[in-house]
Amino acid sequence: MADNSTSDMSICLYNYLCHNIVGSAEYVRLIRLINASTDRIKSNTFPDTYITSGSFGEGLELNGSDCDIMILPRYNDIVVTDQTKLQVCHSSRSVVLLETNDVKPGFAYLRVIKGNTKNSDVFCRGAQGQEYLSSVMFKMCILNERQPIIHGPCASDREGAFDLAFSLHSKSWIFTALKWVTRSNNSWPTSEVKQRVIDHGVICVPIGQKGDLNEELKWRISFSLGEKFLIYTFRHTQLLCYALMKMFLKNVISESPGCNDLLCSYFIKTILFWLSEELPTSVWKPDNLILCFTKCFKRLIYCVEYSVCPHYFIPENNLFENKIIGHSRTKLLQKLNEFHDYGWQDIFSSEQISSLPYFTRDQCNADMFANNIEKIIKSKTMAPVVGTTIVEYERCLKSILLSKSKRIRTIHLHNMTRLSLNNAHTMQLSNPNSNKYKYKQYKTCICYILQSTQQDAVLGWLMLATLFYKHKQYYKALCVLSYSLTKCTTEKLSFGANITDVHRNLLRNKIFRKLKIIRTLRFLMLLPYLTDFGEKNNSIPDELNMNDTNDFNPCIVIPPVTYLHFLTFLCHFRLHNIRNYQESLGDLRLTIEEDYFISDIVMKAVAYDCLGVAFHIIGDTEAAREAFVKSTEIFPDQFMNHSFKRLAVPK
Repeated sequence: MADNSTSDMSICLYNYLCHNIVGSAEYVRLIRLINASTDRIKSNTFPDTYITSGSFGEGLELNGSDCDIMILPRYNDIVVTDQTKLQVCHSSRSVVLLETNDVKPGFAYLRVIKGNTKNSDVFCRGAQGQEYLSSVMFKMCILNERQPIIHGPCASDREGAFDLAFSLHSKSWIFTALKWVTRSNNSWPTSEVKQRVIDHGVICVPIGQKGDLNEELKWRISFSLGEKFLIYTFRHTQLLCYALMKMFLKNVISESPGCNDLLCSYFIKTILFWLSEELPTSVWKPDNLILCFTKCFKRLIYCVEYSVCPHYFIPENNLFENKIIGHSRTKLLQKLNEFHDYGWQDIFSSEQISSLPYFTRDQCNADMFANNIEKIIKSKTMAPVVGTTIVEYERCLKSILLSKSKRIRTIHLHNMTRLSLNNAHTMQLSNPNSNKYKYKQYKTCICYILQSTQQDAVLGWLMLATLFYKHKQYYKALCVLSYSLTKCTTEKLSFGANITDVHRNLLRNKIFRKLKIIRTLRFLMLLPYLTDFGEKNNSIPDELNMNDTNDFNPCIVIPPVTYLHFLTFLCHFRLHNIRNYQESLGDLRLTIEEDYFISDIVMKAVAYDCLGVAFHIIGDTEAAREAFVKSTEIFPDQFMNHSFKRLAVPK
């Protein structure tokens, strides 16, 4: 047991992590539910199963972490099975046998037993005339304009924000992990949790054993689905201990000379799994947080000292094999022992929690609800859901109606409002052969947009004003924009920004506490106007569209108030209201200069791009060029920043 001073500091540390970094247990549950809802919507929309994985999928969103998405094809022509189920597999599709014999534990061959796949280019001829799936060629087939970079087993975007792991699902539990099923433990995981993990099988990830002769033909066996379920059963203290270890690894250990890239967060998770199995669940409580962290850290030292970190499901698979060896191991062990000699105070070596003593004195009564709001408006959970169709929208709506939990329905509805906006973006509103059809589509589009107004304070209204503008209904657009401007007040929350004392005082109101987080965001959140370029998109004025159909055009994120003033300028310009459009242009420039609801450099660059377009429209080419140049200086990405293309256009 921890002494009184350590126990008191553990509670302070627990509160600090809840307030400032991880969030409360309720907040983590909310993030998990939002992720589950988003995954369900995407899985209904696309012919694949989407699973938010990694730390983000587990409910942890730490500084600098990316978002891992696992994509499992459902409707392809490949069935992955094992030898025990091969005799009863009567699928009309191609059958792939998961072979683990003569392979390092944790890896497998995927041998084609019968049938030919439509995607024959993902196959590679193996030994003795057998045909195997090639993990290398499989990865090459999934690269595209949005995810053009190979990152381990994943396809990543240029910014490194999202890793997409296209993998194959085997519903069979592999033979090499059978010992985990019968392994004795104190009380975690329960037999029910174990059965749930087993029922979901394993994932075959397209990356082989590094340096192996047949690396191209081998696939790594992943238990990410099961690991996610196990993390969900953690007490909040366990999750905070996991977060502490991850932060200490990233901010302290990896920053030490000679220790970079030796350890990864998966090793930390593995160690935590083993300790959770060995220790009684009663140990994991707030006043023992430092004690639990110390136990995890000591186990890490032990693993490095003996160069062994057994995989949680397959202990025969030493995760440190050929990795933590030689001089690197010696250097790492020396550094870990130095940290251990400091005692538990080495926790404060991480810059993210170095302010804990100040916090415990002056911020111990900080508003948890306000802190949770601040975290969620910076969270990737607020990223848009894209790519839906009306058929999938109706399917998602049906699943909402069948949900029995009010909380789950609220989260589903939150995501559905985002889908409504997507439907409005992509609807075809021009049909020269049928005016009746065109009118019906127009009304349906407005219906979707009005549904989307429940997402936040102004986003749906800005889309409605855009629709009116594109149909030359300028006075209607101006009415909507005038109404929207009344909502863009200083107490509103900006996407990605810090909340102020004004916001904190407002959020202490019992009304918002009663509304909870999701419904509060509907009233107080100002989301950026996100759209992409293209002739078939209803969500962007033609003046912003580059009309470049040959190149891939990334999405743009326009600050809400910036877009409001830009659209107001366009309406007055089309109505030949010279004085009014000059005032709107001045409002647009002032909004940018004062960073009004502009929360990062990307949105700042887009704002200057809009300003440049406005100047170009009125014929002030010199001012337009200055704005475009300013945009490129702020955000010098030639692929993502459209100002580069505008500058390249001849005068």
